[in-house]
This record gives sequence, structure tokens and C-alpha cells, in this order.
Amino acid sequence: MNELFLLAINLTRRCNLACAHCYLDAETLEHGGNDELTSTEVSTLLDEIAARSNETMVVLTGGEPLLRQDLEQMLTHGSNLGLAMVVGTNGILLTESRVHSIKAAGAMGLGISLDSLDPQQHDRFRGCPGSWDKTLAGMEACRRNQLPFQVHFSVTEANADELPAMIDFTRSAGARVLNIFFLVCTGRGESMSGISAQRYEQVLHQIVEAQGRYTDLIIRARCAPHYKRIAYQCNPDSPLTRAEGYEGGGCLAGLHYCRITPEGAVTACPYIPAELGNIRERGFWPVWDSAPVFRQLRNPSLQGRCGECEYRQLCGGCRARPLAMGGELMDSDPWCVYTPQDGAVIQPLRQQPDSGIHWSPEAEQRLSRVPAFLRKMVKKRAESYAREQGESTVTPEHMAVLAARRFGNEPPSGRIERRSPAALPWTRTAEHYLTSLPPFLQTVIRQTAEDIARTEGRLEINMKLLQRLEEEENQERKLPWEPGAEQLLEKQLADKSPRIRLFVQPSMEAAAERGAKRRHAIVVSARDVASVTETHTTGVAWAPDALRRVESAPDFIRAGIKKAAEWGARKEGLETISSDDLTRFRNRAMMRAVRRMKGLGLQELNFDAFEVARKRVPRLKENAQAEQRFSAIKKHVETHQQPEGGLGLLDNKMLERMKAELKKDNGSNPDTND
Repeated sequence: MNELFLLAINLTRRCNLACAHCYLDAETLEHGGNDELTSTEVSTLLDEIAARSNETMVVLTGGEPLLRQDLEQMLTHGSNLGLAMVVGTNGILLTESRVHSIKAAGAMGLGISLDSLDPQQHDRFRGCPGSWDKTLAGMEACRRNQLPFQVHFSVTEANADELPAMIDFTRSAGARVLNIFFLVCTGRGESMSGISAQRYEQVLHQIVEAQGRYTDLIIRARCAPHYKRIAYQCNPDSPLTRAEGYEGGGCLAGLHYCRITPEGAVTACPYIPAELGNIRERGFWPVWDSAPVFRQLRNPSLQGRCGECEYRQLCGGCRARPLAMGGELMDSDPWCVYTPQDGAVIQPLRQQPDSGIHWSPEAEQRLSRVPAFLRKMVKKRAESYAREQGESTVTPEHMAVLAARRFGNEPPSGRIERRSPAALPWTRTAEHYLTSLPPFLQTVIRQTAEDIARTEGRLEINMKLLQRLEEEENQERKLPWEPGAEQLLEKQLADKSPRIRLFVQPSMEAAAERGAKRRHAIVVSARDVASVTETHTTGVAWAPDALRRVESAPDFIRAGIKKAAEWGARKEGLETISSDDLTRFRNRAMMRAVRRMKGLGLQELNFDAFEVARKRVPRLKENAQAEQRFSAIKKHVETHQQPEGGLGLLDNKMLERMKAELKKDNGSNPDTND
């Protein structure tokens, strides 16, 4: 059965750009067609799709779909039906408010087109000066509002050499996927050569190699069925050669994909223009199930070199390109440079039935978090992998290995490498939380958390840190910003890596806005940003005497004390940390330390606690950083007199409280694992 994985709906021919390669030959703003599908008609189509299956991804595109003011209405309707709704856009109109409304409408994400890292080249390609800047601003608005997005890159002779840089940009921009499109010269792009066959082959080899190297980014070749042949030549056992995989890069036209024109016509793909029926006349499924062109694509009778090629089952060539060159649907793909070798037909690595394979409850829970349109494919892969291992039950460990070796990038010895030797230890609950996240997020979250923890002088990653980062990332601007404030913030963040900036910037913005409110301003100015960067308050004001106490603390604990106090203040809703607040936060932290010591069975306050903890607490074993920190604390305490009422680690009053707590027998045995 030919299940529908992907449905593209061209909502309009209107566009705010004039791209040289546009297959739709989209028209300008004032030439929108009067015969466009209404939101009611699109909603009826979505009802029809969902009635058979809710595992279809629906792409609302154009023209420029954001010119449709009823876009959010259609997104809401589809997402309420359980469909994966996404939007394909040039990004020009992605203002902060529009991103908010698209996300609120239930969009799963956006595909944003970017065709060069050279602004002038991109603007020429898109036919509009200034479009590059606006597209990147749209990506930033998505990132700021946690709306996932992909980057769409159309390869031509002019920009093919930018592929490595585009991969790096996509990763740093926070996108989850890089879709690399290979043009078919139709519509306004009829006069374009796109890319030579030799260059096409070279770029596809680059994509296969890059996907094996970058495990934190999905890199897909689109409109490039040769990708599967090249993946097989590089590695015959590569999962990229699986026939059913949406990720694999092969042509889905008529098999698992089709598109709807703005007037309701059904076509096999945007580059095969023949109208196979109209949803206004017959509905969708009768066309999908029985249109002759769909039947021809599902049971192809390939001609010429494609018909003789041993890769005809795996690849099959592009069916649109011979049409665009004046040939027939089943003629040879003119972009293929491969010469058939008269060998046996190479069969796709089809999934075998996995009857008798069971799922553990934990694995089923993890599978439930996979998007519906990918769930069936992931399920089959996991079951096949469990069978290969000689096991009858799929476990979270199986899924973790598959996630790590996605697209053939298998870790050494078939196991996941958790961290480099220099990495910080993670508490059990923090590690469990990390593994519950989608695989493409795990690497960047791990690196970000550890980088920030080192900056703050932490010895480990725990749930409190992760929750704080998540809370800071979810902050949104509440006030307008003056240009000078924006410029100063940008200057202060210029040396931050993209992943660190992802968390640091929202915190600094929130701090600057609180500063503006304290002076009863309604606009954030440069002075508010300067106040944050000069005092390093990152969101909470400090009374002068409290800040002096922090600055007088030993170097090895200063950053940790400051961050812990600011976290406590934010949790309590304090705008300013006073000296009394600082003492209270310190006392609270010391009493928690005592309760942990009691949990280790200690009744005396001495430095033997570390030796006991190192034997009992897994994360302290062979932890060189913890060893160094403990030695520094011990040396400081033994050589410095602790001031009464000051920030000392063990002033007399605090020392007596801690001793009393240790001697108290309350039968408690606190958990020492977090």
C-alpha cells in the first residue's frame, strides 16, 4: 500500500520575492489568484487526509504562504486533527508576532529558504535586495521563540562550493535539518542550467560524507534519487538505502508524496505538472488511489540507461527531469553520469516482518515521543535491530544506539560515548532527563550545560542547572528595545559561541528589561544593558554590601556563590539581593550539605566526609575536578579565620548549627545521587 508520508499544499501563487528558480512562477503581491483554495476547502482536505491516517506531514507552502492571513486557521485545524503541520517559507515575513501566532496555531516547524551565505548572492537569486537580512531575522525570531525550523538550500553551480559552510551555519543557527534541493528546470527556472551532472554527483558524495560526520544534524538531499545509489556505493549496509525511509533522499513522488496546487489540482510533484484530478471535483483519495500517472510511478517501466541500471530499484532516477528536457516520463534521467554495469539488480534493504518482537514499557514511552509521521519507520528499525542482536524485546538501549548511529554513523563497539574524558559528571536524574530528549538535541544540550557549568565553577551537571537553563531559554522580551541597546547587547555577545548564546542572551535581555522597569521606563536603553554587563548581575540586582561580600570570597567559589544566590533570588521573585538574603542562601546551602553528610552516616563535622563520599557517590569517583576543589576548600578553611556574620564557609554561628544537625537523630537518609 502506498501510504502518504508527505503532502505539499501550494496555498497561493502570490509572493513577495521573484526567485529565478521558482517552479510555480509565483506572481507578485497584487496578482493573487481569485481561484485559490479557501481555508474551508483546505480544512476539508485535511479532514479527508486525517480520516485515513494522521501520520502524514502536511507542508503549507506557496508562493509565500505567510501572505495568507488565514494560514494560522488552517494550521490549527490540521494540528487538532493530529497531523504534523509545517510551513515552507522564504522567511521574509517572520516577525516576532507572526512566529508567535504560527507556533500557537500548532505548527510543528518551518522550512526556511536560504541560498547563500553571501547576502548579495542570495538577494540576486531571490530577486529582492535586503531579503537575506530579513530571512536571518526570521530564523532568529524562530529560535528566540523555540519554534523549530529547517534550512532549505537550493544548489546551483554558483553556490555549490558553499555546502560545507552552509552545514556549519545550519548547526550554529539552531536548525534541526538541512534540506539540500537540486533544481528541476521548470516554471520560471526553465532557462536555468541549475548544476552540471558531474557537479551534481560530487555534491551528493559530499552530502553522504557529511551526514556520517555530523550526528547532531539531519542532512537530506531532495529531488536527488541518485543519493541512494551513492549511499549504497559508499556503504551497502547504510540505512539510507532503505526503501521506506522518508530520510533516505530517494524520490517519493507518487509513492508517498504529492502536491496540491493553489486551485486544487493534484500533481505527483511540483516538477511534474500534469494535473491528475482536482480535489474540488473528486476529493483527494480517489485521485491518489487510482490516477494513471500514480500507478505508472508505483510500477515504473524505465527506459534507456535507467531501465538497464542495476540500481533501478534503489534509485530509479528523477522522472521530472526527462520531462523538463522534452522527453517522456520513463526516459533516462539526463543528470545521471553512472554507466550500468550489467550486474544483478540491487534490491533495497527492505525491512523484514518482525513478528514476535516485543517492546519494553520504557521503549514504548520513548517511541511515543517520536513525531507521528516518523513513528512507524522508527518502530520498524528498532525491531529489526533487536532481531539482529538476537533479542526479542526492544529496549531504550536499542533505541539509543540507533539514534547515535543514525544514517550509518555508528559509535565504536556499538555503544554510545557519553562524554569526553574532560567532561563534567552528570547526576543520575540529569542524565536520565537528557536521554529522554530527542537525539538531535542531546549533544548541544550536553555541551551547553557543561560549558556554562565550568563558567560558574560547578563540579557537576544536575537538574537544577538544566531547569534554570530551560527557564532562561523560555523568556521572551516584554518591552521594546532602542537600537543602541540592541547594538550593545550584540557587542557583549559577539565572543559567545552559538550554543552558549542560546542560553545567555535571554537571561541578559530579561535582566536589562528588569533594569528598565526599575527606573519606570517603557523602553530598554543602552544604559540598562550596560548595567547588566558591568555588574555581571545576569538578571538580579545586588545591594552594594552583598556584592562586596561576594567579591571578597575565594576565587574558587566566587562564581558558584554568586550564581546560586541569583538562582535563589529568581526563585523567590526578589529584585535585589541584600546581605541578609546572601546569608540566608548560604545557610540553606550549608544545611543541605550537612543533610547529605548525615545520609552518608557521618556524625562529626570534619574533612573525612569527602573520602566517605568519594567511595559512596559514583560521580565523585576519580573526579579530578572535585578533588582539586576539595583540596582548595580545605586549605582555605585551615589557613583563614572565618569572619563572624560574613560570607565565610564556616563562621562560628553556622558551625554550631551544622554540628547540632549532625548529632540530631531524625532517621532521615537523604538521597545522595542528585
